[in-house]
Amino acid sequence: MTSQTAFAKIDFLQPAPTQPLGYYDYFGKLLSPQEASQLVVNKGLNPNNPISYQRVGAVKITQELIAQGEDIFLNRKIGDTFGLQGVFGLGQGFNVVSDEIGAAIANLHGQSTTNLKITLQKNLTIGSRTFLKGTVIPTGLKIQKGQSVAIGSAPNGDITCAICHASLSSDGKTLSGVPNGELAVFLFVALSPNSAAGFARLNFNPLDPQYKGNGKIILDSKGNKVELPDPEKFEKAFDDAVLDVPFGNSENSSDSINDTTQIPSMFTFKNHPYFLDGQFAVGPFAGLSAVSNGVHSSENNLLAAAQLSADTLGIDPEVYIGTFLQNAAVKSLRLPEGVIVKPSEWLRKIAPNPTQAELEAQIPAPGTGTYPNLRPSLFTYNGLVFSPNTGNPSDIASGTFLFADNAMSAFQNSLVPPANQTSDNWQALNSNSVKRGAKVFEKANCATCHIPPFFTDNKIHPIDEIHTNPARAQSRLALSKLLVPPKLYTFNTPVPIPANAEVLDLPTQGISDTPTTLPKGILPKGGYKTTSLRGLYVSAPYLHDGGAAVRAGSLKVDSNGITVVNKSGLGLSGTLSLGIPADAASSLRALVDRDLRTLVVKANKANPSLVRSNLDGTGHDFYVDRQAGFNSNQQTDLINFLLALDDNPGSF
Repeated sequence: MTSQTAFAKIDFLQPAPTQPLGYYDYFGKLLSPQEASQLVVNKGLNPNNPISYQRVGAVKITQELIAQGEDIFLNRKIGDTFGLQGVFGLGQGFNVVSDEIGAAIANLHGQSTTNLKITLQKNLTIGSRTFLKGTVIPTGLKIQKGQSVAIGSAPNGDITCAICHASLSSDGKTLSGVPNGELAVFLFVALSPNSAAGFARLNFNPLDPQYKGNGKIILDSKGNKVELPDPEKFEKAFDDAVLDVPFGNSENSSDSINDTTQIPSMFTFKNHPYFLDGQFAVGPFAGLSAVSNGVHSSENNLLAAAQLSADTLGIDPEVYIGTFLQNAAVKSLRLPEGVIVKPSEWLRKIAPNPTQAELEAQIPAPGTGTYPNLRPSLFTYNGLVFSPNTGNPSDIASGTFLFADNAMSAFQNSLVPPANQTSDNWQALNSNSVKRGAKVFEKANCATCHIPPFFTDNKIHPIDEIHTNPARAQSRLALSKLLVPPKLYTFNTPVPIPANAEVLDLPTQGISDTPTTLPKGILPKGGYKTTSLRGLYVSAPYLHDGGAAVRAGSLKVDSNGITVVNKSGLGLSGTLSLGIPADAASSLRALVDRDLRTLVVKANKANPSLVRSNLDGTGHDFYVDRQAGFNSNQQTDLINFLLALDDNPGSF
């Protein structure tokens, strides 16, 4: 904990340092060229040979590497064609509304939009709901001026990181790292014909009696006959659950927990550990490369969860694979009619070479075993690493081992929050409200955890301390007894991996008690990392579940306090559930004012869809309000300070 004396010497409004070029990342430690050279010498290698640095796990941060990472981030698809397209049917889902998307883009007449709104040309039934012809649906898709395809998407349904993690400025420029809080993730997932292949993302047991009907009979791992769920009933129920999810939220982990999360910003430099609970803390760039690996592997390789389904979900792997394939989007991939099979054996008939199907551009990490019986580690939760074959010029992610993940890490660490050039920020800076707010921030002890200049202490705090909804904090607990020590191949290793490849042991000291235990703060009940406060003005709503949400115009604030003038604008039910953005200033007020938060939590808990998704806005009981000794004007100053935390907080 930083002392008050130390804080007195800190200028809270100074720009944060940026990632320096020419330095090296060494598993989260930033080394100068001299320090990196000494590291290589200490390992008995030649410091004049660039390969020496790759062999020890040091990544040189160069403008070329950043540019390569940006290219991959913006343009390289995520997910494998076999699972995401052939089985899940993401492209087929997009195609259902392709006419509407095309018409909406044509109606732009070459202009840009930050939220493409489509008008249904026919009745559309998803799950139990029917959207009538003529219904206008905001998609959140970003269309650049003169373009006919949304940022982060392709005509065939492939998507890139940018679909969730990029926006457009007022003059139509791409803002990488800004979350797409308007994206209708639920729509494109539910439109996919076999979205229930992702059943492990939510609390769905395929053997629940309510889904019995016309499911196929299979053989499980022990040779027992098992009836799979009725594909139509299961798909309908799953789509209904997906439609509960608010705009700008997605489900990232195969944990059978309803823990949808807000799409986060990606201003990642010195913001480790990563993800809401800090679970990504090990490996290059302090765990950031593990995040990119997860996005391209464990988060989007839906089939790989079958490896651990018995241990983590209590579901036999054959039942998992059978449920996954039974209603595959491409009919030739579905389980056969009139014959009882073991799904894993059927899978090997239709996809005999896994590296050309479900393991597209993914390889097992050293020490995790042999696919499909891989074990998780602190670096990869399905034992797989995204690393396309070396020397494939048609793939921009191609390179030596872990090149793509490391390049994306270098790129993400180069991103800073865009300048807050709103009139409100200009006025707050000119009236010294922002400076006064910095003093309130300090006086209220916010800086004990949100330490400037990055406004995080880089720690995971146990759920018993934070008290926010525990769902997201528990997402990896089932892995705690399954982990193997985290290892990677050296970064000069070509792919496919040769038999004599060198292996790196990833350091875990200070992160977890042992190489096979989850990071400190997560055990035993789960925890949450201290979120950085930079870029808050582009990342509303707030809290680990995004539950601190208020619509613009819902509050009247004066020296006497807060008056709610529109109760329907409180909570996610009055904002993102309706496709209406949460107002940054009003949502921050709900974060720091306990009376207003009580009303917001009440509104969230009155919505059954939000309750099912564990989105309520509870916890983080640290307030800056009258009960804490602060008046309404001081609260406003604090909010103005928080909204000014952009690339250069002290200036406009």
